[in-house]
Amino acid sequence: MGHFKVLPVKILLNGLPLLLILALPGGVSWVPAAVLALTVTMVSYIVGDLVILPETGNFTATVTDGGLALFILWVSRYLGVDAGFFNIILGTVALVVAEGLVYHPFLEKSRRPRKKPA
Repeated sequence: MGHFKVLPVKILLNGLPLLLILALPGGVSWVPAAVLALTVTMVSYIVGDLVILPETGNFTATVTDGGLALFILWVSRYLGVDAGFFNIILGTVALVVAEGLVYHPFLEKSRRPRKKPA
């Protein structure tokens, strides 16, 4: 499956919940929250899904995505986008659950070659 087919799923399962967590209870304005959510989504897609997932599997890719999200959200506090500690943790947990339970299995299944009927 191509990038243009899996990226919308990644944005829905990863970016949208993170955007809502940052903007609503986090109190971050919508534009910085959207930029931050898109940054986390794209970095975790490139590093976690394209590099780590094919080589090591779901668990390692999920932990890596969670660590990257936590790092990016934590650094954003020092760049003036402070969503608060609780919302950073909540966003990271939401991302890890969505990645590990839904998105990575979907991505692995979509990458398997389909058997042609005989």
